[in-house]
Amino acid sequence: MLALLQRDGRLIDFLSENVTQYPDAQLGAAVRMIHDSCRQVLDRYIKLQPVIASEEDQPVTVPAGFDPASIKLIGNVTGAPPMRGLLRHRGWRIQEVNLPALPERSGRSIVAPAEVEIS
Repeated sequence: MLALLQRDGRLIDFLSENVTQYPDAQLGAAVRMIHDSCRQVLDRYIKLQPVIASEEDQPVTVPAGFDPASIKLIGNVTGAPPMRGLLRHRGWRIQEVNLPALPERSGRSIVAPAEVEIS
């Protein structure tokens, strides 16, 4: 997945670069392009769905026996579920993955190959 985000969105290049030297307008334009490209990668290869389908900042009930890998309780957590609270982030769950096949042998550890232009 990281290789796809790099190939199509140059995400690693962007995250590795020191962006403090760029004016906000120039950075904003670059971020918009990277965001669009990386979002297309996610849309193409991974189907996501919210862990909790409610709207954020709305009340929800965390049931007894909830999966702590799926729901993280934050704030003043006391007592045992069921508990009521405000949904601060819906979370994400992978519904479907359709990644291309990995390359054979040594290519598996390469996220992005070096590019050399021959003239």
